[in-house]
Amino acid sequence: MEKVMVIDSDTHQIRILSEGLSNDYHILGCTRGTKAMELFQIYRPSALVLDPATSELNGKEFIRQVRSVPSGRRLPILALTPITTLRHIEDSFDLGVDMIFSKPCS
Repeated sequence: MEKVMVIDSDTHQIRILSEGLSNDYHILGCTRGTKAMELFQIYRPSALVLDPATSELNGKEFIRQVRSVPSGRRLPILALTPITTLRHIEDSFDLGVDMIFSKPCS
């Protein structure tokens, strides 16, 4: 079963995604940015879903770190964010995000 890591300080969003994806994917939720890279290296997910503005998470630095390791170079990264201005979307793609979804996902 494929593994997806969801990084978001909003536990409600993690729960919704986990419930929606649990039939096809094994989900690991992380609410603290300070643990995200450590868990990423241990869990080795097939995809990431993250809110770049998660507390204690520098989204730009985290994505840079993920993209710098061999297993993260081609890893799909999906941003889940309440901010969807054109500038924000362009900045997210420049960071290495593959897709952007608007919050809330409920």
